[in-house]
Amino acid sequence: MIPNRRIDLHNFTVAEAMREFVRFYNGCVRDGYRGRIEVIHGYGSNGVGGTIRQELRAFLGAHAEIFGEYLAGESLRNPGVTILYPKDALAPGPHGSGTVSPPAAGSMNKEGATTLRREKKRYRPG
Repeated sequence: MIPNRRIDLHNFTVAEAMREFVRFYNGCVRDGYRGRIEVIHGYGSNGVGGTIRQELRAFLGAHAEIFGEYLAGESLRNPGVTILYPKDALAPGPHGSGTVSPPAAGSMNKEGATTLRREKKRYRPG
């Protein structure tokens, strides 16, 4: 049985989350992994779904030739997750031109989840 791999995109800005997703996804493809990938993005606090969730799903839909179909977590009673199976590697980043360079933070644990060493950004009034 092929284990699941998952990435948690909480505590990122949308641009950071999308870059991290592309880096993680491409790593799975390079490693020859073709099993289930769980992208944990959360539902969001605005009541209509989080921005990361919306951007990720729009990105997956816009690149259907690479990803094929994905499973929205709502069908699993968890709108904070998206499930997909890797096919082909991505070259361009979702935000901006050029290739995506992986961030320095992040490593994979034995369960296949990416653990991210990031501090939460605190709001400081200007």
